[in-house]
Formats: sequence, structure tokens, C-alpha cells
Amino acid sequence: MTGEIRLTQLSRIFATPIADDETARTAIKARPGDFASALFHEAADSDDVTSAATALDYLEDRLAYFGPLVPLSVAEVVRAAFSERLKAWD
Repeated sequence: MTGEIRLTQLSRIFATPIADDETARTAIKARPGDFASALFHEAADSDDVTSAATALDYLEDRLAYFGPLVPLSVAEVVRAAFSERLKAWD
């Protein structure tokens, strides 16, 4: 069930059908900035995110949730892009 929910969420994020894990990995690898932006907007909309530190915690939770779909090298790109957006909060 969790896998299906992840694919549904990624389909929403990328505005295209994502039917399987391989398609998900390909989309995240191809568009890490878009993925980071979507996660940043989720964090900004969350009532639980009240500071830069909690935003980074949110990001790490989401990366863990999408875990096997986000290669380590891509996760670093996502973290960097998310952090750039986070600078606007300071």
C-alpha cells in the first residue's frame, strides 16, 4: 500500500502518471529540482514546520519515506536545492 501511495504522490508532484518504482526513480533523477521544490512547498504548508530546522527535519522525513526511489547522489542534489529555497526564510 505504501508503495502505491508514494507513486500517487510522485504522479502529483511531477504532473505525470508514475506507475512503478523504476519510472519514479527516473523522474526523480531527471528532475531533482522539481522534487525539492515540491517538498519545500509541502514543508511550507505544514503546520508542524515552524523553523528552518524543522523544515530540514521535514525534508529528511520525506526523503526517508521515498527512500529506495531516491538514489543517494540525487538526495544530495535535492537537499542542496531545498536548502537554497530555505535561505529565503532567514
